[in-house]
Amino acid sequence: MAIKFVTDFNKEAVFYKNKEYTYKDLIREAKYISKVLGIEKGEKVVNFMENRPEFICSFFGIWNSKGVPINIDAGYTAEELEYILTDADPKVIMTSNKNLKVVEEAIKLSGKNIRIINCDEIKSPEDFEVDEYVIYSPEPEDIGVLLYTSGTTGKPKGVVLTFDNLMSNVDAIIEIKMATPKDRLLALLPYHHVLPLSINLLMAIHIGTLVVLIDELSASAILGALQKYKITIVVGVPRLWEMIHKGLMEKIKSSKIANLLFELCKKVKSVTLSKIVFKKVHQALGGNIRYLVSGGAKLDPNIMDDFKVLGIKVLEGYGLTETSPIIAFTRPDDVCIGTVGKTIPGVEVKIAEDGELLVKGRNVLKEYYNKPEATKEAKDENGWFHTGDLGKIENGYITIIGRKKEMIVLSNGKNINPIDIENEIAKGSDLIKEIAVVEHNNHLLALVYPDFKLIKERSITNITETLKWDIIDSYNINAPAYRKILEIKIVKDEFPKTKLGKLRRFMLKDILKNLEDGGENAHKERPEDPETKTREFQTLAQYIKEEKGENIYPDSHIEIDLGLDSLDIIQLNSFIEKTFGFKIKEEEAIDLKVIKDICEYIRKNSKEYHLEKINWSEILKESIDYPLPSSNMIWLTKIFFAPILKFYLGLKIKGIEKLSKEPRIIICNHESFIDAFAVQRLFKGDMLKNTYYFAIKKHFDKAGLRFMANHGNIILMDINENLKESLQISAEVLKEGKNLVIFPEGARTRDGKLQDFKKFFGILSKELNIPVTVLGIDGAYESMPFGSIFPRPAKIKLEVLGEVNPSGLSVEEIVNNSKEIIRVWKSGK
Repeated sequence: MAIKFVTDFNKEAVFYKNKEYTYKDLIREAKYISKVLGIEKGEKVVNFMENRPEFICSFFGIWNSKGVPINIDAGYTAEELEYILTDADPKVIMTSNKNLKVVEEAIKLSGKNIRIINCDEIKSPEDFEVDEYVIYSPEPEDIGVLLYTSGTTGKPKGVVLTFDNLMSNVDAIIEIKMATPKDRLLALLPYHHVLPLSINLLMAIHIGTLVVLIDELSASAILGALQKYKITIVVGVPRLWEMIHKGLMEKIKSSKIANLLFELCKKVKSVTLSKIVFKKVHQALGGNIRYLVSGGAKLDPNIMDDFKVLGIKVLEGYGLTETSPIIAFTRPDDVCIGTVGKTIPGVEVKIAEDGELLVKGRNVLKEYYNKPEATKEAKDENGWFHTGDLGKIENGYITIIGRKKEMIVLSNGKNINPIDIENEIAKGSDLIKEIAVVEHNNHLLALVYPDFKLIKERSITNITETLKWDIIDSYNINAPAYRKILEIKIVKDEFPKTKLGKLRRFMLKDILKNLEDGGENAHKERPEDPETKTREFQTLAQYIKEEKGENIYPDSHIEIDLGLDSLDIIQLNSFIEKTFGFKIKEEEAIDLKVIKDICEYIRKNSKEYHLEKINWSEILKESIDYPLPSSNMIWLTKIFFAPILKFYLGLKIKGIEKLSKEPRIIICNHESFIDAFAVQRLFKGDMLKNTYYFAIKKHFDKAGLRFMANHGNIILMDINENLKESLQISAEVLKEGKNLVIFPEGARTRDGKLQDFKKFFGILSKELNIPVTVLGIDGAYESMPFGSIFPRPAKIKLEVLGEVNPSGLSVEEIVNNSKEIIRVWKSGK
């Protein structure tokens, strides 16, 4: 039977825009809306507006008329809303001035006769009489609300929840004493989601709790509301807590004292001490928070741990729209971090043979609207609802492992939860804003949306290389082979997500395909930009088409979209300088990453125009003042490592007779830290003294290693700065009759396989007409794979394989021919 759901508690019910609404006000307006609706029992009404008191009044007004409320995302486009109107066939749609135009367009698209009521234009007249200041609920088995899922896997489905479904959660929340009438809730999440509907509206209004609504989801608005209204409970999604956590931890880590106090509180584990030490943090949150509530997606346990150290309790729940929504919840006095707590009263769970979590109880949906087959698929004949989530249960505590459909299954049968990898990589660097791991060609690929602001601030010019070697690689060191990320793609925009921040993984394949197509699909949808008609754009378009075979667009990013590496960018800048007659300043060039910006920069600085071909020989002719490092340690390192290489690592050298006494570029595949010392064994006397090694600067950042570089014939380069200078220095070394050893892969192999070769050495060989001596090393990776601290005994082979003469060859042919010699040799081992 129906119950008195909303009653007059003779107190404030809602605060919105500095205005107070009492329970009596809400009931009065709900009764008036009920009259204006004029609907019959069972007829449907859409609520399509932002969180505001009128939404609450509309919802309960529909109940008062025995109708069915349909809560819809206020951010829907006309096309998205039209889908719902066509599927649900409502009689009325309640909206606001803000959404009125979208509603009118959606109704027109649907072709349906749906009455519009604008809540901004109705208000109960003073003489409106209320029969009873009570709103009665629907009957237990009547539909309490129709909600549409957020669509992480396609078109949303209508979820039919009965009043008893909804009441199962309200009863459970009351029973576990999550909230009391004395609490003050800050409602941040929109009411078209079942979690805020259940907690911030139904439970709160039913028991007489104060609800504070805000119309602006900014940090200042949230903090202002927390302090002004003495908020005790906040319900949010992980993205909110991640944002707050990031801000707090950045401040703590920036202060040595705060960091020490944080570590102290972590060890002591005293809530009282934490609240005293971090009093300012609690004051910033209003000073009255009892706990934060997280739902909608998994929250990183490390974030919960850090909040705990700060003396802030976070409760995490788990559920779905189809389960009204709560299945399990951590209790205020029983928080087990890493789990979603235990089931709420009246709910049963079990784990199926394939690991899927099944649930049964009052909270399970009645059906999917107009989709009987989908209902049968989700609810088996015994009433168990199949959640689609993989989980485990230990001592009653439930841990969610991941979505069943989102698990990556490789051809070797290994199951991978991409979220675990994403979380592990993301927490290792602040340069990554978002990351998504997908299966591609039977290996794992990471799509990365970087923090472009930080990249600009830190003058990072090689975005892909920096992310690949400094961040992804740090994860790969300890990851099992099947969980390693073997490819990385950079994206320029945030990933598609639901309103609750859930990643729409089914759309990632399209993003990846678009990236591999060169972004052509995205560009086809855009109107022609006037920039394409300018001389600057057309000159750049012709140049990049000839050099890279790529079409450009005004918004093309030269690294991400066009694949230009550091050497390509040096060549591009030289082309611009020569063609448009001005010198590019290095500090300004760092910011020039998008074609449209480059065109504008040219317009501001160009003095003349004469289209000419640019070549590397002109760049290499530029004078460079660089004192070569001395060689007084080169003898010591050779003597010191000789017995280790011979007796411990079993180094065998072949083909030494193929070494020329003339200056050469010497290249070798890169397997481990052993490689350079092994190569050194090839040289004697003056050849040892006159052989220099090209190395990455970051590998010599410690004082001792830097000293060794400065006294050991090592030339250091930085992939994010002075690459042009490094190229010119290398040319000077070769011009002076020296040898130059280069490992063209740029970094040690991570899996023992040959990696792509950088064209650095090919440019030097071509432009200076110096042959390339090709070496091959084998066995060093097995002795000391990436991440190893000390080598294992091994049998290492080093062989001089032959030469590549640059005469008649292009840079690409020099590079490819050199790599092929090593590939063939390695395949025969």
